[in-house]
Amino acid sequence: MSDFPITLIFPPQAHFTQPYMGLACLKAWLQEHGFDDVEQVDASVQSYDHFLSADYLRWAVRRAEARGDLEQLATKDELPFADMDTFRTAAEVAVSGHVLAERVEGAKAVLRGQDFFDPAKYVPAARTLFHSLRIVSAAWAPTKLTPHNFTMAYSIDRSNEVLAATRDEDQNPYLDYFRTELLPAIVKRNPRVLGMSIIYGSQLIPALTLGRLVKEALPDCHITAGGGFLAYIGEKILKAPALSESLDSIVFHEGEKPLEELCRAVREGTDFKHIASLGYFTKNDQGETVGIKNIGGHPISLNEAPMPDFDGTPFDSYFSPEVVLAYDVNRGCYYGECSFCTLPTVIGPGYRTRAAETIAGHVKAMREKYGFSNFNFITDCLPPGMIRELPEELISQGSDIKWWCDARVEPRAYTKQGAERLYESGCRKLLFGFETAVPRLLKLMKKGQTPKRTLEVANNCNDAGISVTFYAMVGFPSETREEARETLAMLQENAAGTIGPNGKSGPLREVSLQTFHVDEVAEVFRDPTTYGVELLPDPAADLQLYHDFNANAGMSQLEASEMFDEIMAGLRQSLPLFHEDTFFYFTQKSHYFLHLASGHSPDEFIEHCKRRGVARQDELARTASGDALLDLEVVPLTGTCAIPFSYAEVTRRLAHPLARAARPDFLTGTYIPDLELRAAEGIGPVPSNPQKKLVLAYSPGSTEFVELSKDGEAVLDALRDSGSYGKLLQALGQPGGPERERLDHFVLGLHRAGLLFVPEHQLTAL
Repeated sequence: MSDFPITLIFPPQAHFTQPYMGLACLKAWLQEHGFDDVEQVDASVQSYDHFLSADYLRWAVRRAEARGDLEQLATKDELPFADMDTFRTAAEVAVSGHVLAERVEGAKAVLRGQDFFDPAKYVPAARTLFHSLRIVSAAWAPTKLTPHNFTMAYSIDRSNEVLAATRDEDQNPYLDYFRTELLPAIVKRNPRVLGMSIIYGSQLIPALTLGRLVKEALPDCHITAGGGFLAYIGEKILKAPALSESLDSIVFHEGEKPLEELCRAVREGTDFKHIASLGYFTKNDQGETVGIKNIGGHPISLNEAPMPDFDGTPFDSYFSPEVVLAYDVNRGCYYGECSFCTLPTVIGPGYRTRAAETIAGHVKAMREKYGFSNFNFITDCLPPGMIRELPEELISQGSDIKWWCDARVEPRAYTKQGAERLYESGCRKLLFGFETAVPRLLKLMKKGQTPKRTLEVANNCNDAGISVTFYAMVGFPSETREEARETLAMLQENAAGTIGPNGKSGPLREVSLQTFHVDEVAEVFRDPTTYGVELLPDPAADLQLYHDFNANAGMSQLEASEMFDEIMAGLRQSLPLFHEDTFFYFTQKSHYFLHLASGHSPDEFIEHCKRRGVARQDELARTASGDALLDLEVVPLTGTCAIPFSYAEVTRRLAHPLARAARPDFLTGTYIPDLELRAAEGIGPVPSNPQKKLVLAYSPGSTEFVELSKDGEAVLDALRDSGSYGKLLQALGQPGGPERERLDHFVLGLHRAGLLFVPEHQLTAL
């Protein structure tokens, strides 16, 4: 071991499907500048692997059941909104927890292996992981851990709550995880500098939890942090000296040069006063802890920066069959005018790019070094020149990769020929900032584009075989419901599979929809009057980034939330990729792209997914016609439990826009108490089930929760005891007439719900 070990950590929580790029860039830079002992740790994916394990889930089930939530709620005459999520989770734990513990390792294996490409295996595996994380959340309730988010009952807007969350042994799952799994290795390595990259708000509490534990265990280790989220709130952290329990310094914006100089200062024992783009805690003359922010630094020459170094990345841990490597082709945004956008400011300083020749050479070298041929180019948008030059370099250098990235609508570059050349270079998916179909709003947003030209670009890309995704927004200041519905109509009219006036299928494959938020960096925040916005600051929120607001015209925030649900419902009807279970491929980053990279065209992928549904419908039809009815058996490990309230009704109410607005969203990650009160008033309580006539069933086959009557449970138990429906009829003396018709109807209903199945050998015989 060297005398100056450095550890770089990507803390929980972030997506678990592909490696994070920032650490690889920092590692490469530090090693090029004389620091040879640099370790990178993706603690986020490793924590998911830990939580989603059989042993951990068994422990989580025991801990959740010991809370006795279901028994306590059963004593209530009605279920108020505040208890609905607790009830739903407790019921799911009771009926599925032990089954999920048995199946979670197999589900991970499916997502990491070639079975990933079979929808009949992928969808149950994805559902199993989603449901398993509900079990983990139940053990630490009201904390929520999902594939896309981590929230606690603490606001990340307030430093005192963040600090309290880092100490909460009952609600913070990362305290135990860090102490048992991560901290021992860090202590053994004894790094002189530990750096954490915090790019999402969901990482703030876990990162500061780890920072505090490391500072307690290794007082001489310098703890620093950077990343996109701290570019927003870093200055506010420096004004909250209590957070010095978790951090010594903060790197603002681009991290390579400041981190290099910080490591050199720590190694040589010099002060930090002259390290540009660094903020740090120190003591003033009165012995008080204060935060100091140095002036910003100049950007590095990105084209001369080394190739990202992914050595040490736990490639086998990601929940994908093939690794997709991230690579930054540029930083910042060459356009930089959108009034709602903040990325050009926080990713600074300034806009700069690598040369197409450099990009092609790097990705070819990375493919040869690591053996992975799929890439996610990290960029806010490719400039027009790059759109033309990059494909030529990728092709001429024989890069032999498949790739996807975000893009800006540039009609002069995304011509028919330009799109074809992009496809030839390996481009399989592009995501464009569409935002809205309303020209008035596009002008207010300063997008510099029109719906007509956007569709022109989308059609050219789609015709070339590139899958097109639109980013869309609802609730921009002054937007009306009618205007939001104009956007929905345009999206639906141009959805893939919808034949337009020209006789062609629409180009649109995916829509990434967001509700509008006001944050402190955007132009809307700096000039609210122009946009008809009244900001509602919270004086107690000393780390606040996103601000509540009233719009003087158009929809309120709640109305925008309701419209979000309406638009999503419309998209589910119109977009093939959003139909039913296929939606999982959209929600998991890179999963849809991997099908495109493996050789499927966008249309072939949809047909591939449809075959699963067709096979299921064929099976149901054969069963209903009587050919396989008698062979139906109960899916192994199917369980049931009595429930004091209707699970179906509770789930329906939790999907209400008021309920969705009250829960922490993945962007802001905060609870808003007054919204919870409004949801409670607007949604109302669920009446009890005093006769206990309802049960909840969980089928490992369909990975679905199904509400049944007690009579339904009795039939299910009788089928399980008999072995099959045919044997049950024999035991009942082969009833006929109306009684047999009722039984057939009921059994077919259980089959449609996924609780019964036809054994494979019987299907083969048919």
